[in-house]
This record gives sequence, structure tokens and C-alpha cells, in this order.
Amino acid sequence: MPPASIPQNESIRLADLRSFDILDTVAEEAYDAITYLAAEICDVPIALISIVDKERQWFKSRVGLDATETHRDLAFCAHAIREPSSLLIVPDASADPRFSTNPLVTDDPSIRFYAGAPLVSPAGNALGTLCVIDREPRVLTGEQEKALAALSIQVMALLELRRTVRDLERKQREVKAATAQRDSFMATVSHEIRGPLTAVIGYVELLRAGLPEEERAEALASVAREAADVEYLIEDLLVSARAEADSLRVVAVPVRLDAQIAQVLEGLDGAVTAGVDTVVEGCRAIGDPARVRQIIRNLVTNAFRYGGDSITVDARRSGKWCLLTVSDDGPGIAAADRELVFEPFKQAADGRDVSASVGLGLPISRLLAERMGGSLTYRFESGRSVFELSLPAFSG
Repeated sequence: MPPASIPQNESIRLADLRSFDILDTVAEEAYDAITYLAAEICDVPIALISIVDKERQWFKSRVGLDATETHRDLAFCAHAIREPSSLLIVPDASADPRFSTNPLVTDDPSIRFYAGAPLVSPAGNALGTLCVIDREPRVLTGEQEKALAALSIQVMALLELRRTVRDLERKQREVKAATAQRDSFMATVSHEIRGPLTAVIGYVELLRAGLPEEERAEALASVAREAADVEYLIEDLLVSARAEADSLRVVAVPVRLDAQIAQVLEGLDGAVTAGVDTVVEGCRAIGDPARVRQIIRNLVTNAFRYGGDSITVDARRSGKWCLLTVSDDGPGIAAADRELVFEPFKQAADGRDVSASVGLGLPISRLLAERMGGSLTYRFESGRSVFELSLPAFSG
């Protein structure tokens, strides 16, 4: 008994079948009602909703048969799915060379008559059949054939509805999770902005009250530092929003990395830059100066907050690339978390947030690097935690 040949689009058919997530699901009354109707209309003892998997046929619903599945090589339905547009009708399986030696014919359940209407998905793939079986040879009337075909369409409609409901439930869960994440994010942003602004208001009140001259410069420096923190946070938020709206734009001009590093370090708080060493060779990259500075600032701030005491900023040329690294002698990031820190709103297992507390600094820095034709990576080597920005070198 030769098994049915495999359809040419089998891999596509199986992928389509998987999208319905129907295999090995529990019995459902709606499907059972259709198999019952098929058996009654066609006046047969057995009716099945058969789903043809890679190596088996599995019965979503069955009337008059105890088995829940059979091997695909034995399946009449494996033949039926080869012609999705028509019914497969076998009046007497014992007289049909395709099935006469089939164990399902020679042994229990002793099939003689078979009629299968393919279950055709919207993509045009036959996923299985609605079939009726008798232990005696017979034929169907034209009306019975039409009814069987119509019921197979109803089975497919149930499968599509089930998939749609499942997809909607999944999307609903995703929306709920995204909403919760966004709410948490907004709460964190509010907290991060409120802190510096509260400090600024406090310093302004002190200045208004009349601080001694020797304390005024320190208060003004603190105001500038807190205001800068808010500015940097807002800058990261704006980049994130523009990227999400697909309106983020970067320019491509020659950029002196040494000048950008110097400008960033000059603008940062002295407590941050006090432990920073620079090893900078002359290298001109192609990129957006403002975005390059944003990346450098995020990397240096990240190293200061979460790294060791020794921070080094290095820039050099390597072939067609300019490489800018920010390294520190801290414990580094666990191997399992080294990509996690580049995802928005994520935190490493050791509690290390990405460069700003709202979890945007490193993801945005990588995004900007890629928009400028480069990359941003992390590694831990020689006892140092290293973030490396690669940008195309200017060849002019």
C-alpha cells in the first residue's frame, strides 16, 4: 500500500496549520455538532474532523470511532488534501488499489466507503478534511456531497474564528503589558524629572533668600547641574519618541571625535569627569555631531554611575572605522544581560539600569549609532567593562 505523496507546498501547508494551534486541543461542542450532522446527513456510522500533521492525522472531533489519531501513511485524508478543490470519494476501498491493503481496510475499523471534503484555509492550504466513513460500500447523493462540502466550510470558519479570538487575546495581553510598562515608565520619568526640578527650585529659593557670596557660585553650579540632567533626560525621551514615530533624522558630516569628547567632558559635572582619562588619536568619523555627543555622554554617565573608579575614554582609527570606547574597572555586566541592557526599560540582574534610570540611554545610543551607519557593543576584557562605538571613518 503506497502512502499518499507529499504535497509540493508541504512546508507552507504545515506552517499554515501551526498558525491555527489546533492540534491536540480538547473536544469542543461546536465541532462535535458538525461531525454529528455529517454522519446523519450522509447516513454513515463514522464521521471525523481530521487534521493532517507531518506524520499523523489527528481527529479534532469524531463520531463512531474510538481512535484519536492514526499514522499519516494510513490516512485516506492524506490523499484528500492533495486536491483541495474537490471531494475525495472512495465507493469501495477494498476494490481500490490505493487502499485495498490498508490496515484500516483489512482490519478494524474495516473501512469500505470514504468521502472527505478538504478543510481549506484562507491561504489555500488543505489542513485536513471533514470525512464520513462506512463499513459497507456505498455512494452519496448529489445533495449529500453538497452538504458535506458545506459543512467542511463551517469547520474551517470555526477554525478561523478560533484563531482570530486567540490572536485578539494575545494582542490584548500585549497591549495590557505595554500599557503597564508605559505607565511604569511615565511614573519613573516623572520621578526622574521631579527630583532635579525640586532641587533647582530649592536652590532658587536659597538664592532669593540671599546666600552669602561664597555660597552663591556653588548653588548656581548645582542649579546648572540639575538642569542639565533634566535636559539630557528630555533629549533621550525625544529621540525615543521620534524613533517610534519614524521621524528621527541624523546628519552625516565629518566629525572630530576628540572635539566631541572634550565638549562632552567639559559639560559634565566635575564629580563625573574627575576620574576620567582620555587617550585620543586624531580620527574623523562620519556622523551627526550632536548625536555623537549624546552617545558619549550616555556612556560616560553610565560608567560613572555603575562602573569602577577608573574610567577611560579612547578614540582611534582602525581601518575604515573610527572606534570610540568608554571603559571602567568595575565588575562588568553578566554575560546573560549584555544584550538586555540595550533593550528599552530593561535592567540587568545585578540591578544595573541602562545609562539613565528610565532605561533609555544605552538603547538610544545603539539606535543612534546604527542610524549613523555604525554600531555600539559591549564586552568585558582584561578586567575592564568596555562599551565600543564604531562609526565610518572619514576618508577625505
